[in-house]
Amino acid sequence: MKKVRVGLVGAGFAAHFHAHCYRRVSSVEVELHAVTAGHPEHARRFADEFQIPHPYDSLDALVADPEIDLVDVCIPNHLHVAAIEAAAAAGKHVAVEKPLTGYFGDDWPDPNARIGDVVPGEQMRRGALANADRAIAACQRAGVRLLYGENWVYAPGIQKMRRLLEKAGGPILRIEGEESHSGSHATYYRHWRTAGGGSLLGKGCHPLGAALYLKRVEGEIRGGKPIRPRSVVAETARLTKTAGFEREAVHYLKTGYEDVEDWATIVVTFEDGSVAQITAGETTLGGIRNYLTTWASNAVVTANINPNNLCTAYAPEATIFGDEYITEKIETKAGWTFPAPDEDWVTGYPHELQDFVECVAFDREPVSGNALARDVVAVVFAGYQSAREGRRVMID
Repeated sequence: MKKVRVGLVGAGFAAHFHAHCYRRVSSVEVELHAVTAGHPEHARRFADEFQIPHPYDSLDALVADPEIDLVDVCIPNHLHVAAIEAAAAAGKHVAVEKPLTGYFGDDWPDPNARIGDVVPGEQMRRGALANADRAIAACQRAGVRLLYGENWVYAPGIQKMRRLLEKAGGPILRIEGEESHSGSHATYYRHWRTAGGGSLLGKGCHPLGAALYLKRVEGEIRGGKPIRPRSVVAETARLTKTAGFEREAVHYLKTGYEDVEDWATIVVTFEDGSVAQITAGETTLGGIRNYLTTWASNAVVTANINPNNLCTAYAPEATIFGDEYITEKIETKAGWTFPAPDEDWVTGYPHELQDFVECVAFDREPVSGNALARDVVAVVFAGYQSAREGRRVMID
């Protein structure tokens, strides 16, 4: 059995579920070989938790380790490109958590500006695409693979949708999808300069990535090339900044977003005339809302990623189930809930990492790679430009 040695960059939320899911990979032996984080003590604690032999104090030290085959980037968005470049320059294949990148105000003259409030949409779009192209070019120069961590592409519900639509054979006419919940736990997510965007980028990238993937597959089957996105119309909002919300004494939603939107919706028109409607937000109670519905000419298929009714439960008080996990982002365990028997599996993370390590071990292309990563950035930032300028924006 082939062996892939992984170096994790980051020791937070994403790194934890990646570490758990690497242990579920089959057909390839995976060794969690090294870890580094912004705070060395966090890396050492993470290494102890997962029995990782090499906790490094810096990214440079990790990528210099000759034993590492794959560097897995699980750090805030504004650090992605530099980490990708460093890993690629050292000859390592790179997996990166979504989104690939964003716009971080590097070309804005005032370093203290709230860039989400002042930078024009056209400038943001150019900057975000330049960042994406830097990451992709670094991997291409080094001859290594860029593996884009869009778990929705790998989610069993989406893959079943793909197979059903392939058998149905009718053209996809419309796709509708959403990722929303009550707000991110990460503080960097509240600032455009570190997050690279708001809910459209951080959450909308998931259903958008799945929609782009399905149209890509449809085009390759029908005509040998992807069906590409061509234009975007979008709207964004800061709903937790509205007067009615701010007057409330108790807030069940997370707040504190500085210059990023907490809700967005876009309509993407593809070159064949079909459309995708994508919504994302931080203003939805009751746990994560993740779904995708596809309308073809002769079939309709829905993937309910979260919640789903594989397991349902009721408790009159929140304490009854004790510390047993229910599902991510739920505010209370009281009442009817939808406990997740295997949340990682339903959301596609083990399948994603299985694909990534097989790409490294067997030298093949990933299902989710640099083309999808760049298209997501292109569509999202065309959306930001559309929302700012109040018009349809064409995608190059």
